[in-house]
Amino acid sequence: MRTKIILAATVLSLAVTSCKKDFVDQADPNAGAINGGLKTETDVLNAVNGVYQSLRSGNCVGEGAALWTDDRADDVNTTDNQSNNGEPFQFSAFSIVPSNSYLQSHWTALYLPISRANLVLSLIDGVTFANEANRTIYKAELKFIRAYMYYNLVKEFGDVPVVTERITTKEQAAALTVRQPRQVVYDQIVTDLLDVLASNLPVRHPENGKGRVSMQAANGLLGLVYLTMGTSLDGANAQANFTLAETYLLACYNQRTFGKLSDIPFSDVFDVT
Repeated sequence: MRTKIILAATVLSLAVTSCKKDFVDQADPNAGAINGGLKTETDVLNAVNGVYQSLRSGNCVGEGAALWTDDRADDVNTTDNQSNNGEPFQFSAFSIVPSNSYLQSHWTALYLPISRANLVLSLIDGVTFANEANRTIYKAELKFIRAYMYYNLVKEFGDVPVVTERITTKEQAAALTVRQPRQVVYDQIVTDLLDVLASNLPVRHPENGKGRVSMQAANGLLGLVYLTMGTSLDGANAQANFTLAETYLLACYNQRTFGKLSDIPFSDVFDVT
């Protein structure tokens, strides 16, 4: 009997010690490597392309994003008030309620490129580049995209959280994800875009680079930002913001050579070929 008791106690002891927390491998085998994930210029390029990819969502600024722009103006009108529980109709009917699920999807989609840009920016300086000019270009592209997303956020939601670093802990997330005044958001947008304009980005890309950030795009966006600041922030600074808007918008315009309208044959005006 004593032998059976000792044996049972031994088995129980082994069972208890086998359940120690560190006995189980808690690492997620499906999680992609982050800290060591960028090792070459090609890795960085692929990561930057991943940031561009997140812009394509209709919940962000891709196809279908008119819901956040034209549908909220008087340019278009949605007559179908039944599909998706009538939520899209709320945008054109100016009857959006906080529970509209499209708002959450849009908010999340705008912050996704920001999160990805912050991640790549936090790792890019640890990568060796054969061509250092590419490092500067990639940084400029990422900062432009971050600024573009914050411009959409502040224009649509007003005060929003401003995060410009990679979030790695819950405590960091709690500290950073609090709403900041619109002026703070615009200040960050301007800072990023001035960095872009100080970079070595091309004025315009050749055909194989169409769609990527250019110096002309940076001037155009910064001009638009100042124009919006002039109409939506403190009126005391409106004229100064309008003057800056004119400066950058003219710079954008002058970075492309335009011909005269009279140079286009009338028969070509409506030619879509």
